[in-house]
Amino acid sequence: MNTSVSSPNRVTVGQVEAAVAAHDMDRAVALAERGLAEGLEDPSVLNLVAYKLELDERLEEALEVLERALRLDPTDPYVLNSIGVCHSKAERPLQAIAAFDAALQLDPDFAHAHNGRGLALAAIGDRDAARLAQERAARLDPEFPEPLGALASLAAEDKAWDRARELATRALAIEPDQPAAAMALAAVEVQEGAYEAAEARMSRLKATGRLTRLHIAGAENIRADALDALDRAEEAMVAYKAANVELRRVQIEALQAPELGVETCRRLIGYFEAADPADWRPTPESERVGGETEHVFLVGFARSGTTLLEQVLASHPDVVALEEKPTVDDAILAYITDAAALDRLAALDETTARPWRELYWRKVREFGVEPAGKVFVDKLPLHTIYLPVIAKLFPRAKILFARRDPRDVVVSCFRRRFRLNPLVVEFTDLTRTAQVYAGAMRLAEIYREKLTLPTHIHRHEDLVEEFDRETQAICAFIGVPWDARMRDFVETANRRDIRTPSADQVRRGIYREGMGQWRRYGATIDEIKPILAPWVEAFGYSAT
Repeated sequence: MNTSVSSPNRVTVGQVEAAVAAHDMDRAVALAERGLAEGLEDPSVLNLVAYKLELDERLEEALEVLERALRLDPTDPYVLNSIGVCHSKAERPLQAIAAFDAALQLDPDFAHAHNGRGLALAAIGDRDAARLAQERAARLDPEFPEPLGALASLAAEDKAWDRARELATRALAIEPDQPAAAMALAAVEVQEGAYEAAEARMSRLKATGRLTRLHIAGAENIRADALDALDRAEEAMVAYKAANVELRRVQIEALQAPELGVETCRRLIGYFEAADPADWRPTPESERVGGETEHVFLVGFARSGTTLLEQVLASHPDVVALEEKPTVDDAILAYITDAAALDRLAALDETTARPWRELYWRKVREFGVEPAGKVFVDKLPLHTIYLPVIAKLFPRAKILFARRDPRDVVVSCFRRRFRLNPLVVEFTDLTRTAQVYAGAMRLAEIYREKLTLPTHIHRHEDLVEEFDRETQAICAFIGVPWDARMRDFVETANRRDIRTPSADQVRRGIYREGMGQWRRYGATIDEIKPILAPWVEAFGYSAT
Protein backbone atom coordinates (compact mmCIF):
# COMPACT_ATOMS: atom_id res chain seq x y z
CA MET A 1 0.00 0.00 0.00
CA ASN A 2 1.52 3.29 -1.11
CA THR A 3 0.12 6.33 0.70
CA SER A 4 2.53 8.90 -0.73
CA VAL A 5 1.81 11.43 -3.46
CA SER A 6 4.06 10.75 -6.47
CA SER A 7 6.17 13.43 -8.17
CA PRO A 8 9.08 13.25 -10.61
CA ASN A 9 11.64 13.83 -7.84
CA ARG A 10 10.21 11.51 -5.21
CA VAL A 11 11.21 7.87 -4.69
CA THR A 12 8.69 5.31 -5.94
CA VAL A 13 8.10 1.72 -4.92
CA GLY A 14 9.02 0.72 -8.47
CA GLN A 15 12.48 2.25 -8.11
CA VAL A 16 13.07 0.41 -4.86
CA GLU A 17 11.89 -2.90 -6.32
CA ALA A 18 14.06 -2.42 -9.42
CA ALA A 19 17.15 -1.99 -7.23
CA VAL A 20 16.28 -5.18 -5.34
CA ALA A 21 15.75 -7.06 -8.62
CA ALA A 22 19.20 -5.89 -9.74
CA HIS A 23 20.68 -7.24 -6.46
CA ASP A 24 21.88 -3.74 -5.62
CA MET A 25 20.90 -3.86 -1.97
CA ASP A 26 22.87 -0.78 -0.97
CA ARG A 27 20.95 1.32 -3.51
CA ALA A 28 17.66 -0.36 -2.57
CA VAL A 29 18.14 0.46 1.11
CA ALA A 30 19.21 4.03 0.35
CA LEU A 31 16.13 4.55 -1.81
CA ALA A 32 13.88 2.99 0.82
CA GLU A 33 15.26 5.24 3.56
CA ARG A 34 14.82 8.30 1.39
CA GLY A 35 11.34 7.21 0.36
CA LEU A 36 10.28 6.68 3.96
CA ALA A 37 11.55 10.15 4.86
CA GLU A 38 9.38 11.48 2.03
CA GLY A 39 6.34 9.68 3.44
CA LEU A 40 6.39 6.57 1.25
CA GLU A 41 4.54 4.04 3.43
CA ASP A 42 4.79 0.63 1.76
CA PRO A 43 5.54 -2.82 3.26
CA SER A 44 8.49 -3.50 0.96
CA VAL A 45 9.98 -0.08 1.65
CA LEU A 46 9.56 -0.47 5.41
CA ASN A 47 11.02 -3.97 5.22
CA LEU A 48 14.18 -2.66 3.58
CA VAL A 49 14.55 0.11 6.16
CA ALA A 50 14.16 -2.52 8.88
CA TYR A 51 16.74 -4.71 7.11
CA LYS A 52 19.34 -1.94 7.46
CA LEU A 53 18.45 -1.47 11.13
CA GLU A 54 18.80 -5.22 11.65
CA LEU A 55 22.26 -5.23 10.03
CA ASP A 56 23.23 -2.42 12.39
CA GLU A 57 22.04 -4.57 15.36
CA ARG A 58 19.26 -2.04 16.12
CA LEU A 59 16.82 -4.88 16.49
CA GLU A 60 14.07 -3.27 18.54
CA GLU A 61 13.93 -0.30 16.15
CA ALA A 62 13.77 -2.74 13.23
CA LEU A 63 10.86 -4.56 14.85
CA GLU A 64 8.97 -1.29 15.32
CA VAL A 65 9.34 -0.54 11.60
CA LEU A 66 8.28 -4.08 10.68
CA GLU A 67 5.15 -3.82 12.83
CA ARG A 68 4.23 -0.74 10.82
CA ALA A 69 4.70 -2.76 7.64
CA LEU A 70 2.60 -5.61 9.01
CA ARG A 71 -0.25 -3.24 9.82
CA LEU A 72 -0.23 -2.14 6.18
CA ASP A 73 -0.34 -5.74 4.94
CA PRO A 74 -0.79 -8.56 7.50
CA THR A 75 -0.41 -11.14 4.71
CA ASP A 76 3.12 -10.19 3.61
CA PRO A 77 5.33 -13.27 4.25
CA TYR A 78 8.51 -11.24 3.68
CA VAL A 79 7.69 -8.90 6.55
CA LEU A 80 6.84 -11.84 8.82
CA ASN A 81 10.13 -13.49 7.88
CA SER A 82 12.03 -10.31 8.76
CA ILE A 83 10.27 -10.20 12.12
CA GLY A 84 11.44 -13.77 12.73
CA VAL A 85 15.02 -12.85 11.82
CA CYS A 86 15.04 -9.96 14.30
CA HIS A 87 13.66 -12.12 17.10
CA SER A 88 16.28 -14.78 16.34
CA LYS A 89 19.10 -12.26 16.48
CA ALA A 90 17.71 -10.98 19.78
CA GLU A 91 17.82 -14.59 21.05
CA ARG A 92 14.04 -14.90 21.30
CA PRO A 93 13.69 -18.16 19.38
CA LEU A 94 10.09 -18.94 20.36
CA GLN A 95 8.86 -15.58 19.02
CA ALA A 96 11.00 -16.14 15.94
CA ILE A 97 9.46 -19.57 15.29
CA ALA A 98 5.95 -18.09 15.56
CA ALA A 99 6.81 -15.42 12.97
CA PHE A 100 8.40 -17.93 10.58
CA ASP A 101 5.42 -20.28 10.96
CA ALA A 102 3.08 -17.40 10.07
CA ALA A 103 5.18 -16.62 6.98
CA LEU A 104 5.13 -20.28 5.92
CA GLN A 105 1.36 -20.49 6.29
CA LEU A 106 1.18 -17.77 3.64
CA ASP A 107 3.98 -19.19 1.47
CA PRO A 108 4.87 -22.86 2.25
CA ASP A 109 7.75 -22.79 -0.25
CA PHE A 110 9.49 -19.73 1.20
CA ALA A 111 13.06 -21.04 1.52
CA HIS A 112 14.28 -18.12 3.65
CA ALA A 113 11.54 -18.72 6.22
CA HIS A 114 12.41 -22.43 6.43
CA ASN A 115 16.05 -21.44 6.96
CA GLY A 116 15.17 -18.93 9.68
CA ARG A 117 12.85 -21.41 11.35
CA GLY A 118 15.63 -24.00 11.33
CA LEU A 119 18.05 -21.62 13.03
CA ALA A 120 15.48 -20.82 15.72
CA LEU A 121 14.71 -24.51 16.27
CA ALA A 122 18.42 -25.20 16.71
CA ALA A 123 18.56 -22.41 19.29
CA ILE A 124 15.97 -24.18 21.46
CA GLY A 125 17.74 -27.52 21.09
CA ASP A 126 15.36 -29.19 18.60
CA ARG A 127 18.16 -30.27 16.31
CA ASP A 128 16.20 -32.89 14.36
CA ALA A 129 13.49 -30.41 13.40
CA ALA A 130 16.18 -27.82 12.64
CA ARG A 131 17.91 -30.21 10.28
CA LEU A 132 14.66 -31.01 8.47
CA ALA A 133 13.86 -27.31 8.07
CA GLN A 134 17.30 -26.57 6.60
CA GLU A 135 17.13 -29.57 4.28
CA ARG A 136 13.80 -28.34 2.94
CA ALA A 137 15.17 -24.83 2.45
CA ALA A 138 18.13 -26.25 0.53
CA ARG A 139 15.84 -28.31 -1.71
CA LEU A 140 13.59 -25.33 -2.41
CA ASP A 141 16.52 -23.10 -3.39
CA PRO A 142 19.74 -25.01 -4.23
CA GLU A 143 21.59 -21.71 -4.79
CA PHE A 144 20.73 -20.40 -1.31
CA PRO A 145 23.94 -20.84 0.74
CA GLU A 146 22.56 -20.22 4.26
CA PRO A 147 20.79 -23.60 4.67
CA LEU A 148 23.92 -25.42 3.55
CA GLY A 149 25.97 -23.40 6.04
CA ALA A 150 23.50 -24.17 8.81
CA LEU A 151 23.58 -27.88 7.96
CA ALA A 152 27.38 -27.78 7.96
CA SER A 153 27.29 -26.16 11.40
CA LEU A 154 24.95 -28.88 12.72
CA ALA A 155 27.22 -31.56 11.28
CA ALA A 156 30.26 -29.98 12.94
CA GLU A 157 28.44 -29.91 16.29
CA ASP A 158 27.71 -33.63 15.80
CA LYS A 159 31.41 -34.28 15.04
CA ALA A 160 30.38 -35.51 11.58
CA TRP A 161 33.48 -33.90 10.13
CA ASP A 162 33.33 -35.30 6.58
CA ARG A 163 29.70 -34.23 6.21
CA ALA A 164 30.49 -30.79 7.66
CA ARG A 165 33.32 -30.31 5.17
CA GLU A 166 31.15 -31.37 2.21
CA LEU A 167 28.25 -29.06 3.12
CA ALA A 168 30.49 -26.12 3.98
CA THR A 169 32.39 -26.47 0.71
CA ARG A 170 29.10 -26.43 -1.24
CA ALA A 171 27.92 -23.31 0.59
CA LEU A 172 31.23 -21.48 0.11
CA ALA A 173 31.19 -22.27 -3.61
CA ILE A 174 27.98 -20.20 -3.78
CA GLU A 175 29.06 -17.48 -1.35
CA PRO A 176 32.77 -17.47 -0.46
CA ASP A 177 32.28 -15.72 2.90
CA GLN A 178 29.09 -17.43 4.09
CA PRO A 179 29.66 -17.18 7.87
CA ALA A 180 28.18 -20.46 9.14
CA ALA A 181 29.90 -22.46 6.41
CA ALA A 182 33.25 -20.73 6.94
CA MET A 183 33.07 -21.37 10.68
CA ALA A 184 32.06 -25.00 10.19
CA LEU A 185 34.99 -25.55 7.83
CA ALA A 186 37.34 -23.85 10.29
CA ALA A 187 36.02 -26.16 13.03
CA VAL A 188 36.87 -29.11 10.77
CA GLU A 189 40.36 -27.69 10.27
CA VAL A 190 40.85 -27.33 14.02
CA GLN A 191 39.73 -30.92 14.49
CA GLU A 192 42.21 -32.08 11.85
CA GLY A 193 45.07 -30.07 13.33
CA ALA A 194 45.16 -27.51 10.53
CA TYR A 195 45.26 -24.70 13.08
CA GLU A 196 47.02 -22.13 10.88
CA ALA A 197 44.41 -22.61 8.15
CA ALA A 198 41.55 -22.24 10.62
CA GLU A 199 43.03 -19.09 12.15
CA ALA A 200 43.61 -17.55 8.73
CA ARG A 201 40.08 -18.45 7.55
CA MET A 202 38.51 -16.76 10.59
CA SER A 203 40.72 -13.68 10.19
CA ARG A 204 39.60 -13.37 6.57
CA LEU A 205 35.96 -13.81 7.55
CA LYS A 206 36.16 -11.10 10.18
CA ALA A 207 37.91 -8.77 7.72
CA THR A 208 34.84 -8.79 5.46
CA GLY A 209 33.28 -6.31 7.89
CA ARG A 210 29.79 -7.67 7.25
CA LEU A 211 29.37 -9.99 10.23
CA THR A 212 26.75 -9.77 12.94
CA ARG A 213 27.86 -9.67 16.57
CA LEU A 214 27.08 -13.37 16.94
CA HIS A 215 29.10 -14.20 13.83
CA ILE A 216 32.01 -12.10 15.10
CA ALA A 217 31.82 -13.92 18.42
CA GLY A 218 31.78 -17.31 16.72
CA ALA A 219 34.63 -16.49 14.36
CA GLU A 220 36.80 -15.05 17.12
CA ASN A 221 36.13 -18.04 19.35
CA ILE A 222 37.22 -20.53 16.68
CA ARG A 223 40.24 -18.37 15.92
CA ALA A 224 41.07 -18.34 19.64
CA ASP A 225 40.82 -22.14 19.80
CA ALA A 226 43.21 -22.39 16.87
CA LEU A 227 45.69 -20.00 18.48
CA ASP A 228 45.42 -21.89 21.75
CA ALA A 229 46.19 -25.17 19.98
CA LEU A 230 49.22 -23.48 18.39
CA ASP A 231 50.42 -22.70 21.93
CA ARG A 232 49.94 -18.98 21.32
CA ALA A 233 47.95 -18.84 24.53
CA GLU A 234 48.18 -15.12 25.31
CA GLU A 235 47.06 -14.23 21.77
CA ALA A 236 44.28 -16.77 22.18
CA MET A 237 43.07 -15.12 25.39
CA VAL A 238 42.93 -11.74 23.62
CA ALA A 239 40.76 -13.37 20.94
CA TYR A 240 38.53 -15.06 23.55
CA LYS A 241 38.00 -11.66 25.14
CA ALA A 242 37.10 -10.10 21.77
CA ALA A 243 34.62 -12.92 21.12
CA ASN A 244 33.00 -12.55 24.50
CA VAL A 245 32.62 -8.77 24.25
CA GLU A 246 30.39 -9.28 21.22
CA LEU A 247 28.58 -12.26 22.69
CA ARG A 248 27.87 -10.50 25.96
CA ARG A 249 26.23 -7.53 24.23
CA VAL A 250 23.81 -9.83 22.42
CA GLN A 251 23.10 -12.06 25.41
CA ILE A 252 22.50 -9.24 27.90
CA GLU A 253 20.05 -7.65 25.47
CA ALA A 254 18.32 -10.98 24.90
CA LEU A 255 18.05 -11.92 28.57
CA GLN A 256 16.70 -8.62 29.89
CA ALA A 257 17.12 -10.26 33.30
CA PRO A 258 16.48 -8.22 36.47
CA GLU A 259 19.56 -9.77 38.07
CA LEU A 260 22.71 -11.49 36.83
CA GLY A 261 24.91 -14.04 38.55
CA VAL A 262 27.18 -11.65 40.47
CA GLU A 263 24.20 -9.83 41.96
CA THR A 264 22.39 -13.09 42.76
CA CYS A 265 25.39 -14.33 44.74
CA ARG A 266 25.72 -11.05 46.62
CA ARG A 267 22.02 -11.04 47.50
CA LEU A 268 22.07 -14.63 48.73
CA ILE A 269 25.26 -14.09 50.72
CA GLY A 270 23.65 -11.15 52.49
CA TYR A 271 20.49 -13.10 53.26
CA PHE A 272 22.13 -16.29 54.51
CA GLU A 273 24.87 -14.59 56.53
CA ALA A 274 22.04 -13.17 58.65
CA ALA A 275 19.87 -16.31 58.58
CA ASP A 276 19.04 -18.24 61.75
CA PRO A 277 20.23 -21.86 61.32
CA ALA A 278 17.11 -23.00 63.16
CA ASP A 279 15.01 -21.82 60.21
CA TRP A 280 16.95 -24.14 57.91
CA ARG A 281 16.53 -27.38 59.76
CA PRO A 282 15.25 -29.97 57.27
CA THR A 283 11.64 -30.55 56.40
CA PRO A 284 11.19 -34.29 57.07
CA GLU A 285 10.31 -36.42 54.07
CA SER A 286 7.30 -38.58 54.89
CA GLU A 287 8.53 -41.20 52.42
CA ARG A 288 11.07 -41.63 49.66
CA VAL A 289 9.03 -40.46 46.71
CA GLY A 290 11.76 -41.39 44.24
CA GLY A 291 12.14 -44.95 45.47
CA GLU A 292 15.92 -44.57 45.40
CA THR A 293 18.42 -46.14 47.77
CA GLU A 294 20.47 -42.94 47.93
CA HIS A 295 20.04 -39.49 46.42
CA VAL A 296 23.19 -37.55 45.53
CA PHE A 297 23.54 -34.06 44.08
CA LEU A 298 26.84 -33.48 42.27
CA VAL A 299 27.58 -29.76 42.54
CA GLY A 300 30.59 -27.41 42.69
CA PHE A 301 31.05 -25.13 39.69
CA ALA A 302 31.05 -25.47 35.90
CA ARG A 303 34.30 -26.88 34.48
CA SER A 304 35.30 -28.42 37.83
CA GLY A 305 35.48 -31.98 36.51
CA THR A 306 31.85 -32.85 37.20
CA THR A 307 31.24 -34.35 33.75
CA LEU A 308 34.21 -36.70 34.17
CA LEU A 309 33.09 -37.70 37.66
CA GLU A 310 29.53 -38.28 36.48
CA GLN A 311 30.71 -40.70 33.78
CA VAL A 312 32.87 -42.51 36.34
CA LEU A 313 29.91 -42.90 38.70
CA ALA A 314 27.54 -43.88 35.86
CA SER A 315 29.92 -46.77 35.10
CA HIS A 316 29.10 -48.31 38.49
CA PRO A 317 26.36 -50.99 38.20
CA ASP A 318 24.56 -49.66 41.29
CA VAL A 319 24.45 -46.03 40.14
CA VAL A 320 22.31 -44.10 37.65
CA ALA A 321 23.20 -40.53 36.76
CA LEU A 322 21.51 -37.60 35.06
CA GLU A 323 23.45 -34.85 33.32
CA GLU A 324 22.42 -31.24 33.94
CA LYS A 325 18.69 -31.37 33.31
CA PRO A 326 16.18 -28.84 34.71
CA THR A 327 14.93 -31.04 37.51
CA VAL A 328 14.84 -28.36 40.23
CA ASP A 329 14.40 -25.21 38.15
CA ASP A 330 10.70 -24.67 38.92
CA ALA A 331 11.33 -24.71 42.68
CA ILE A 332 14.33 -22.41 42.30
CA LEU A 333 12.23 -19.88 40.40
CA ALA A 334 9.59 -20.08 43.13
CA TYR A 335 11.88 -19.66 46.12
CA ILE A 336 15.15 -17.87 45.25
CA THR A 337 13.99 -14.67 43.55
CA ASP A 338 13.93 -12.33 46.58
CA ALA A 339 13.95 -12.18 50.38
CA ALA A 340 10.19 -12.79 50.65
CA ALA A 341 10.51 -15.96 48.56
CA LEU A 342 13.44 -17.14 50.68
CA ASP A 343 11.36 -16.54 53.80
CA ARG A 344 8.67 -18.82 52.34
CA LEU A 345 11.33 -21.43 51.63
CA ALA A 346 12.58 -21.24 55.23
CA ALA A 347 9.01 -21.87 56.44
CA LEU A 348 8.35 -24.72 53.99
CA ASP A 349 6.29 -27.54 55.52
CA GLU A 350 5.70 -31.11 54.40
CA THR A 351 2.38 -30.32 52.75
CA THR A 352 3.97 -27.69 50.53
CA ALA A 353 7.20 -29.61 49.91
CA ARG A 354 5.64 -32.86 48.75
CA PRO A 355 4.24 -31.61 45.39
CA TRP A 356 7.65 -30.17 44.55
CA ARG A 357 9.28 -33.53 45.26
CA GLU A 358 6.72 -35.36 43.15
CA LEU A 359 7.33 -32.93 40.29
CA TYR A 360 11.08 -33.49 40.61
CA TRP A 361 10.87 -37.29 40.45
CA ARG A 362 8.41 -37.12 37.58
CA LYS A 363 10.89 -34.99 35.62
CA VAL A 364 13.74 -37.38 36.44
CA ARG A 365 11.78 -40.24 34.92
CA GLU A 366 10.71 -38.14 31.92
CA PHE A 367 14.41 -37.61 31.23
CA GLY A 368 14.77 -41.38 30.93
CA VAL A 369 16.23 -42.30 34.32
CA GLU A 370 14.67 -44.82 36.70
CA PRO A 371 16.13 -44.22 40.17
CA ALA A 372 14.37 -47.02 42.05
CA GLY A 373 16.82 -49.44 43.63
CA LYS A 374 19.87 -47.41 42.61
CA VAL A 375 22.00 -44.59 43.89
CA PHE A 376 20.75 -41.64 41.86
CA VAL A 377 23.28 -38.92 41.01
CA ASP A 378 21.84 -35.62 39.79
CA LYS A 379 24.68 -33.56 38.30
CA LEU A 380 23.93 -29.83 38.62
CA PRO A 381 27.28 -28.03 39.07
CA LEU A 382 26.01 -24.46 39.45
CA HIS A 383 23.27 -25.50 41.88
CA THR A 384 25.81 -24.89 44.61
CA ILE A 385 24.18 -21.46 44.63
CA TYR A 386 20.73 -23.00 45.15
CA LEU A 387 21.52 -25.59 47.82
CA PRO A 388 18.90 -24.22 50.26
CA VAL A 389 16.16 -25.41 47.87
CA ILE A 390 17.74 -28.86 47.75
CA ALA A 391 18.14 -28.92 51.54
CA LYS A 392 14.48 -28.11 52.12
CA LEU A 393 13.07 -30.50 49.52
CA PHE A 394 15.52 -33.39 49.93
CA PRO A 395 16.94 -33.44 53.47
CA ARG A 396 18.16 -37.03 53.02
CA ALA A 397 20.22 -36.11 49.95
CA LYS A 398 24.01 -36.17 49.97
CA ILE A 399 26.13 -33.47 48.39
CA LEU A 400 29.17 -34.46 46.35
CA PHE A 401 31.07 -31.19 45.95
CA ALA A 402 33.64 -31.02 43.12
CA ARG A 403 36.69 -28.76 43.37
CA ARG A 404 39.39 -27.86 40.89
CA ASP A 405 42.06 -25.15 40.85
CA PRO A 406 39.91 -21.96 40.80
CA ARG A 407 42.08 -20.36 38.12
CA ASP A 408 41.66 -23.32 35.77
CA VAL A 409 37.90 -23.30 36.44
CA VAL A 410 37.42 -19.61 35.68
CA VAL A 411 39.63 -19.56 32.58
CA SER A 412 37.89 -22.66 31.23
CA CYS A 413 34.42 -21.19 31.84
CA PHE A 414 35.45 -18.04 30.00
CA ARG A 415 36.71 -20.03 27.00
CA ARG A 416 33.65 -22.23 26.56
CA ARG A 417 30.00 -21.80 25.52
CA PHE A 418 26.99 -22.65 27.67
CA ARG A 419 23.23 -22.55 27.29
CA LEU A 420 22.18 -19.01 28.14
CA ASN A 421 20.83 -18.09 31.57
CA PRO A 422 21.48 -15.23 34.05
CA LEU A 423 24.32 -17.16 35.69
CA VAL A 424 26.33 -18.33 32.70
CA VAL A 425 25.98 -15.04 30.84
CA GLU A 426 28.59 -13.89 33.35
CA PHE A 427 31.08 -16.28 31.73
CA THR A 428 31.38 -13.77 28.88
CA ASP A 429 33.30 -11.40 31.19
CA LEU A 430 36.49 -12.70 32.79
CA THR A 431 36.30 -10.59 35.94
CA ARG A 432 32.62 -11.36 36.52
CA THR A 433 33.27 -15.07 35.96
CA ALA A 434 35.77 -14.91 38.82
CA GLN A 435 33.32 -12.93 40.95
CA VAL A 436 30.55 -15.51 40.41
CA TYR A 437 32.98 -18.28 41.30
CA ALA A 438 34.05 -16.49 44.48
CA GLY A 439 30.41 -15.82 45.34
CA ALA A 440 29.45 -19.46 44.85
CA MET A 441 32.32 -20.66 47.03
CA ARG A 442 31.39 -18.19 49.77
CA LEU A 443 27.80 -19.40 49.61
CA ALA A 444 29.01 -23.00 49.89
CA GLU A 445 30.85 -22.07 53.10
CA ILE A 446 27.77 -20.38 54.55
CA TYR A 447 25.51 -23.28 53.55
CA ARG A 448 27.77 -25.78 55.28
CA GLU A 449 27.27 -23.75 58.47
CA LYS A 450 23.52 -23.21 58.13
CA LEU A 451 22.23 -26.32 56.32
CA THR A 452 22.37 -29.97 57.41
CA LEU A 453 23.25 -31.70 54.15
CA PRO A 454 26.08 -34.28 54.43
CA THR A 455 28.87 -33.19 52.09
CA HIS A 456 31.95 -34.84 50.62
CA ILE A 457 34.59 -32.64 48.98
CA HIS A 458 35.98 -34.18 45.80
CA ARG A 459 39.15 -32.71 44.34
CA HIS A 460 39.41 -33.14 40.58
CA GLU A 461 43.21 -33.32 40.59
CA ASP A 462 43.05 -36.23 43.07
CA LEU A 463 40.91 -38.20 40.62
CA VAL A 464 43.50 -37.59 37.91
CA GLU A 465 46.47 -38.53 40.12
CA GLU A 466 44.97 -41.28 42.31
CA PHE A 467 41.91 -42.61 40.48
CA ASP A 468 41.27 -45.74 42.54
CA ARG A 469 41.83 -44.11 45.90
CA GLU A 470 39.59 -41.14 45.11
CA THR A 471 36.77 -43.25 43.68
CA GLN A 472 36.92 -45.57 46.68
CA ALA A 473 36.38 -42.58 48.99
CA ILE A 474 33.45 -41.38 46.90
CA CYS A 475 31.87 -44.84 46.85
CA ALA A 476 32.14 -45.03 50.63
CA PHE A 477 30.37 -41.67 50.90
CA ILE A 478 27.47 -42.48 48.57
CA GLY A 479 27.04 -45.98 49.98
CA VAL A 480 28.15 -48.42 47.27
CA PRO A 481 31.09 -50.84 47.15
CA TRP A 482 33.92 -49.81 44.88
CA ASP A 483 33.73 -51.49 41.46
CA ALA A 484 36.57 -51.84 38.93
CA ARG A 485 34.12 -51.11 36.11
CA MET A 486 34.35 -47.45 37.11
CA ARG A 487 37.68 -47.41 35.29
CA ASP A 488 35.76 -48.01 32.05
CA PHE A 489 34.20 -44.55 32.08
CA VAL A 490 35.39 -43.74 28.54
CA GLU A 491 33.23 -46.57 27.22
CA THR A 492 30.33 -45.22 29.28
CA ALA A 493 30.87 -41.72 27.90
CA ASN A 494 30.93 -43.01 24.33
CA ARG A 495 27.53 -44.63 24.87
CA ARG A 496 25.92 -41.54 26.37
CA ASP A 497 24.81 -38.29 24.74
CA ILE A 498 26.95 -35.75 26.63
CA ARG A 499 26.03 -32.16 25.85
CA THR A 500 28.44 -30.28 28.11
CA PRO A 501 31.61 -28.59 26.79
CA SER A 502 33.65 -31.31 28.54
CA ALA A 503 32.43 -34.15 26.31
CA ASP A 504 35.54 -34.46 24.12
CA GLN A 505 37.93 -34.26 27.08
CA VAL A 506 36.06 -36.97 28.98
CA ARG A 507 36.16 -39.30 25.98
CA ARG A 508 39.95 -38.92 25.94
CA GLY A 509 40.18 -40.54 29.35
CA ILE A 510 42.36 -39.41 32.23
CA TYR A 511 44.99 -36.87 31.20
CA ARG A 512 47.10 -34.43 33.18
CA GLU A 513 47.50 -31.67 30.62
CA GLY A 514 44.43 -29.86 31.91
CA MET A 515 45.99 -29.16 35.30
CA GLY A 516 47.59 -25.73 35.72
CA GLN A 517 46.51 -24.55 32.29
CA TRP A 518 45.90 -21.05 33.66
CA ARG A 519 49.66 -20.43 33.73
CA ARG A 520 49.82 -20.45 29.92
CA TYR A 521 47.82 -17.22 29.66
CA GLY A 522 50.34 -15.07 31.54
CA ALA A 523 49.43 -11.45 32.18
CA THR A 524 46.21 -11.65 30.14
CA ILE A 525 44.42 -13.13 33.17
CA ASP A 526 46.02 -10.96 35.87
CA GLU A 527 42.65 -9.33 36.58
CA ILE A 528 41.21 -12.51 38.14
CA LYS A 529 44.13 -13.49 40.36
CA PRO A 530 43.35 -11.20 43.34
CA ILE A 531 39.68 -12.28 43.25
CA LEU A 532 40.57 -15.96 43.32
CA ALA A 533 43.62 -15.80 45.62
CA PRO A 534 41.65 -16.46 48.86
CA TRP A 535 40.11 -19.59 47.36
CA VAL A 536 43.39 -20.78 45.87
CA GLU A 537 44.90 -20.62 49.35
CA ALA A 538 41.85 -22.05 51.14
CA PHE A 539 41.72 -25.05 48.81
CA GLY A 540 45.44 -25.77 49.06
CA TYR A 541 46.61 -24.90 45.56
CA SER A 542 49.99 -23.33 44.84
CA ALA A 543 49.93 -19.56 44.50
CA THR A 544 52.27 -19.84 41.52
